[in-house]
This record gives sequence, structure tokens and C-alpha cells, in this order.
Amino acid sequence: MGADAARRGAWAGLVAGLAVVAAMYVAALLTGMRGLPDLLQQQILSVMPGPVFGFLIDNLQHAGKVIEEAGLIAAMVVILAGLGAAAGFVTARYRAPRAGLLAAAVAWLLVALAALPLAGQGLLGLNEGLTTPLIWALVFVVYWLVWEYTWGGQTPAASAAPVDLDRRRIVTMAPVLIGIGSLALTGALKVPDWVRSVVAPPESGLTGPVPEITPVDHFYRVSKNFTDPVVTARGWSLSVSGAVGRSLRMSYQDLQGVPAVSQYVTLSCISNDVGGDLISTGKFTGVPLRDLLTMAEPRPGAAAVNFRARDGYTESLPLSIVMTSPEIMVVHRLDDAALPDAHGFPARMLIPGRYGMKGPKWLEEIDVAASEGGGFWEQQGWDSQAVVKTTARFDSPADGGVVRMRATDLAGVAFAGRRGVQVVEWSEDGGRTWRQADFKAPLSPLTWVLWRATWTPTAEGVHALTVRARDGSGDLQSAQQAPSFPSGASGYHTVRVTVGR
Repeated sequence: MGADAARRGAWAGLVAGLAVVAAMYVAALLTGMRGLPDLLQQQILSVMPGPVFGFLIDNLQHAGKVIEEAGLIAAMVVILAGLGAAAGFVTARYRAPRAGLLAAAVAWLLVALAALPLAGQGLLGLNEGLTTPLIWALVFVVYWLVWEYTWGGQTPAASAAPVDLDRRRIVTMAPVLIGIGSLALTGALKVPDWVRSVVAPPESGLTGPVPEITPVDHFYRVSKNFTDPVVTARGWSLSVSGAVGRSLRMSYQDLQGVPAVSQYVTLSCISNDVGGDLISTGKFTGVPLRDLLTMAEPRPGAAAVNFRARDGYTESLPLSIVMTSPEIMVVHRLDDAALPDAHGFPARMLIPGRYGMKGPKWLEEIDVAASEGGGFWEQQGWDSQAVVKTTARFDSPADGGVVRMRATDLAGVAFAGRRGVQVVEWSEDGGRTWRQADFKAPLSPLTWVLWRATWTPTAEGVHALTVRARDGSGDLQSAQQAPSFPSGASGYHTVRVTVGR
């Protein structure tokens, strides 16, 4: 009897768990509350070995985050089904009339006393206000009500009185419909974004030779979050504090009032594959960080600058590098418009020559200290320096493309961070011989170059074309194939094309 009760309780918990997930995401949509997978993601990433995460990123790219979120949702439903099984067993064994309510209370306590504190929202989530634990309580009221309804619908008839088969059919099917409806609602809220992130990320919208300045809508986007914060200018402030003689707290208007500079910069993600498209160029406008620090007057003994963003992301730099690098900026505009939300509005760090992981978005705190506090990804083994490696790629022809037996345009980009690009070379014979490509002068010493060449095939069939670059010092990019973890991918980009008449 106990096993049967546990089974029926698990079924009720599964249905109730699906309803809770739907209720959670509806509450997130209406109130801005972070869902449980989003709350726990950072903690899961913090204990995931860096090589494992690097392998997933290299092989799954944007799909990795979708799989992670879907997996956390599934784990949440399984745990709630387990609580339902326990409630069913307790109900049958001890004839407890409110076991479903007890299971809901246990679930709420797990969130309020464990998940919310782990996510930095304090005991019961009170750092975010009293509404947080109340909203979660309402979410788990849904669990209680659905569990009780589903459990009651499975209870055998207590008497031999005639059974209304139509009513019994409705009672039996209702939990199934609740589960399907909850799953459909969750899917409607989450699946479109998942599909877009995997099938049509912003950077995928550009084909062929890319423009010199990446359209903002196609500027690559990568973040650690399932749901990025949306920060309004009203109420936002940027603090500069720590080992300084004068602490600063600047509103968005204050930041815009500080004399600004503009510069063209290419940003690349450290998880960009060889030949990948997680690299973009834009015109950034903002305030040199050293100007802000000069206003704050760093004290003797200060040696590092630590950054913290709204989403909990952290990074750091040596103070000596900041004070000698006017190109390191707190930026608030991209391509002559306010930063888009997805790119860090109201302000983000821009650190040219380093991979994008070094530049927190949604910046809120700049702390001058005696030592570096470390960055979010560095804590999992990624390179703390994150200096961009020299790289080159083909944009045309595409890998697997077909060309004719005539002069064919080759085109692509090359980038070497602050070192600049001196030479771009391409090969049609597996690297035995190399030819120089032409390239347009960069928009600034901090951007990629757009290269071009003409190739005239001499034979039909499949050909492998390879490209490489030398940086401004004449150093050749590494030919050694390496994954992105821990310091960025390396190797030569090769495309295979079929030549026909």
C-alpha cells in the first residue's frame, strides 16, 4: 500500500511540479523575480571544472546554455515529484490530511533557506524585499493545490455507490490536462528564446564578407545568465570606492556629463572557435577609466581595480595597467546610441586587446584595492590575462561552398588585439606555399582588418583553403589547434570548397 501511495503521490507531484515551473516563469514575467534555474546557475558553474565547461562551450556554443537551463527545469520537476511521493507515502501511512501542504512548505523552505541565500539574495530572499519570499510562497501554493487535486482524483472510491463514469473520466483527465497545459505555458515562455539563441543568434545574421562596423543588431552577445538583467537609468548609479581619497557615486546623467571619448574597438569572446563569429566591431563612447580613478585619487598601496556588475559578474585589472591605458573605458554608448540592454546598459567596461570576458556589462561598482579580487570565469580556471590571440578567418567562400573554374574572391577578417595586423596570408595547398592578401587599413589600432584576395582554381574537385595572420610585431599566429579553454582557441582556419565548371 505504501509503495502504491508513493507512486500516486509522485504522479501528483509531477503534475504539481510542472504547474510550479509555469507559475514561476509567469511570476518572473510579471514581477521580475528570477526563476530557480537562473538563481542556481552561477553556483553550478562555480563548481563545474573549467575544462568540462570549456568542452561544452567549444562543442555546443549557444546550445549549451539552453541544455543547462532545460536540465535544471527537469531536475526541479523531479525533486518536486519526489516530494510528492513522500507526501503520498505520509498520507497513506499516517493518514495525514495535509501532507501536500507540508510538501509545498518543505519546497518553499528549500528555496528560502538555501537557494535564495546561495544566489546572494539573503535569508528568505529579503535582500530583494519582502515580496520575494511572498511570491515564492504563492508559487508553492500552486504546488499544494494541484497536488491535492491530483491526489484526490486518484483516490479509490470509498463506497460501492454507483460511479458517475463521465465525472470520473473528467476527474482522471484533469491532472493530465493541467500537466500538459503547464508544460505548454512554460514552452511558450521559454522555447522561442531558446530557439532564437541556438538557431539565430545575433552574430549569425551576417553572411559573406562582413561590414567593417558590425550592425548593433548583429553584434555578438554572450553572457553567463539565463535571463540578463534589465537596468533602468533611473535609480542606477556607479560607485568608485575602496582605497581612494574621494569616493564617487555617479548617476547615469553624471556619467554622461564627464568628458567622453569615442573609439572603434573589436571585441571577441574567449569561447570563439577558430573561424567563429563571436567577434564584432563597433564605435564605443565613454569615459577613460583612468580619468575616473584620477578623480577618486587612489591611495598609496592601491594596486588593483575590481569590478562588479548587476548580475553578480566580477572582474579585475592591475591598477598600473589601467593608469597607463587610456583606451580602457567605462562606456555608455555604442555606435552613437545608448548601449542596448543586452550589451550592458547603462554602462559596461571596455578593455581593448582582451577577450570580452574581461569587460563586465551592467557595471555598478569599481573598487580600488590592494589586490585583485579575481574574475567570475578565472575562478573556474580561465586565463586571468585573457589577451586576444592573433587570428584570421574566411568569410567567403563558405565552408562546403561550390565555386566555378574562374577567378574567385576570397575575403575575411584578421585580428590581433592591440598588436595590430601586419600581414595576412592564404594557402591553397595545405600550407606548403603562402600568398599575401590585401587588406584595408583598420578603423583604429584596436580593430580587425578586412582582407581580400583572388584565387583562380586550376583543377576541379575539393580544395582546402587556409588563412593565417602575423601581428604588428611580425609574430605569426599559432598553428597549433587548441580549444578555447583556458586562454582562447588557436589554429589556422580552413574551408573546403568544391570547384566545378
